[in-house]
Parts: sequence; C-alpha cells; structure tokens
Amino acid sequence: MNKWQILIVKEIRHLFRDTKTIVQTVVVPTFITPLLIGAIVWYLGSVAQEESEKIYDLGYRGDTINELYQELANSERFNLSEYDDETALSEAITNDEIDIGLSIIALDNFGQNQLNIYFKDLDTFSQAKSLLSDAIDDYEENLIDERLNSLNIDKEYLKPLLVNENDLTTDKEVAGTIIGALIAFLFIAYILQGSMYPAIELGAGEKERGTMETLISTNISSLEIIIGKMFAITGSAVITAIFSTLGFIVPLIIVYLYLGDNLPDTFFNIVAAIVNPVAILGIFALLVPLSIFMGALMLAISVYSKSPKEAGLLLGNVMIIFFAPAYLPLINPGLEIDLIGALIPCYSLALHTNALISENINWYLYLITFGSTILYSLIAIYITYIMFDDERVIFRS
Repeated sequence: MNKWQILIVKEIRHLFRDTKTIVQTVVVPTFITPLLIGAIVWYLGSVAQEESEKIYDLGYRGDTINELYQELANSERFNLSEYDDETALSEAITNDEIDIGLSIIALDNFGQNQLNIYFKDLDTFSQAKSLLSDAIDDYEENLIDERLNSLNIDKEYLKPLLVNENDLTTDKEVAGTIIGALIAFLFIAYILQGSMYPAIELGAGEKERGTMETLISTNISSLEIIIGKMFAITGSAVITAIFSTLGFIVPLIIVYLYLGDNLPDTFFNIVAAIVNPVAILGIFALLVPLSIFMGALMLAISVYSKSPKEAGLLLGNVMIIFFAPAYLPLINPGLEIDLIGALIPCYSLALHTNALISENINWYLYLITFGSTILYSLIAIYITYIMFDDERVIFRS
C-alpha cells in the first residue's frame, strides 16, 4: 500500500472508533430521519383528519330570518352562538372564545348586502372559514337565481364566457417540484453533518493534540497527507450520503412494491417518480463530487483554525453558505435551472433533483453542474494543499 492509502485507513479507523461518527454517518440518516419524517407525516395527517371532523364555534350577529341563518344553525360542523352587537363578536374572536364570526349588516333581497367575517388566520388546517364561505356562496347563488327568475332572465345570459381550466401538471412534476428540493436539502444536511466532525477532528483536533506536527515531520509528503485526510473525510460524507439515500429510498420502495394497491393513484405516482432508478443514480452522481468539495473545503478551514472551537464556529458559517442556495427552491418551487444556476453548488443539486424526479432533466446543464463541481473540488483540494504546505498555518496557535 502507498503511504496515502495507509494514512486513509489509519484516519478512517480513528474516526469510526468514535461512536459519535457512527451515529452521525449511519444511524441518524438510516433510521432516525425516516422515523422522524414518518412521525411528521402521521402527525400532519392526524391533525388534518381531526380538523375534517371538528365542530367549530360560530358567532352570529344580525337578521335570523333568512335561509343563510337556518343553514348555519342546522349545520353539523358549526355550533352557533348569537351576539347582539359587532363589537362583542369581534372581541370574542380576539379572546379565542369562538373560532369564526359572521355579522350581517342588513339583508335586502333586491339590494346589495354587506357581510363581515371575523377570524384569525393562524391555524393552517382550520376549515372554519372555507365552510362558512361555502355556505355564503350557496346562499348568494340562491339569491341570484331568485332575482333572475323574478325578471325572467336566463342565468347564462349573465355569463357569456364559460371558462374551463385544465391543469396538465403531471404527478411526477408535482413530486419533483415539491419533494425534490426537500430531498436535496436533506442530502446536503447529511453530507455536511458527515463532513464537519471528521474535518474538525483530523484538522484542528490534531493541531490541538500536537499530533499534526508529528505527522508532518515524517517522510509523508504534504500531498499524501492531504489525500489521506481528505478521502477519509470525503469517505465519511459519502457513507452518510449512501445511508441517507438508503434510509429515504428503501421505505419508499417497500411502499411502492407491497402497499401500492392501497395508495391513492396520485400518491402512488409520486412514490413511483421518486424511486425511479435514473433519478436515484443521477442524484447520487452529483452527491459524490459535492461531498469531495465540501470535505476538502472543510478540511482547509479546520487546518487553518487554531482550535476545534474556532473550527466549529467557522464551519458553522460555511454550513449556512451551503444551506442558503439549497433553501431557495424550497420557498420558490417554480424555479428552473439555467446556465448560471448550474454553476452554483447546492442550488443546482436541488433543481436537478426536481428535474430528475419530474423526468424533464436537461442533461447539458446537468453535465455542466457535474463538471463545475469537480472543478470546485480541485480548487478546494489545492487550497488545502497550500494550508498544509505553509508552516505558519500548521503551527498557528
């Protein structure tokens, strides 16, 4: 074995002797995260189910001799309470005594009626406003029909245009737009998590323990030291990426193969798009050079740092720089990749993940991202080499 190969084996053994490394690279991405995602999905589903059966407290102020009041009073989803004035009704909403309030200023079958709805738009799952709005819309339709009938006017006369909306978005495109960016964001988090601790341990950690000077004083060249340490860190990151991929994909494959018949068609198509072999391999192919880039850059920063504490502070800021571009597609799902975007690490990974799952990948831009990430990795390796070759950095304390 060459010296750098021996050094890689030595560093990997050193890292994986620590239980913390095993937990970060294997246990968390393989077991904890799928369980956490499953728990979140179950909780959101249970909340949505609870809201679909919940009876809301409705405050009502105004005329009670009308069809709208009768419909609300007889509704199984509303517990109606009457209020004498509008101020008391709004205060009841403010004090969370009721869920929603309706105030009718006046009702005139041949005039324009004013209705005020009071609510707090805090509960994302609450159906109170939509239920009340549906009841008001039905009442309005009845009023319009009555007025038109009294004037002997056909309702279609007032609607000269019939607009039919046809949404041609496929389930694969929905999966790519909504879920693809989230998958990429999680993978980036796992890679950073798998790189950060080894980088601190093999850089600033060895400087603090005084073993870095011993290593440099041997007949191993700076380049061999860099290769050994960098591949140990990158190996940890790639292992994290592999297990995070398995932890995310294997449960979906099980669902796809054994529980597919019990799933709604839309959800089944979304799962099928995610477990597409081309998408999985395409995502993983981008993760490998990205892992090398992150590992080399983090090692350079760790070697520059005076202590593990300083390295942790600096690398924490670097993590924000990596996270920010990957977060953009999450808050703006409609983003599409272009030539400039293909050159931005993490941002390009998120958008290519969207495209791979949606099956509308631009392979030209994909290859640009792949090649540019390799270039960034080489630059990061060169920076690390400069750090190791400068005694002022190595002996900086």
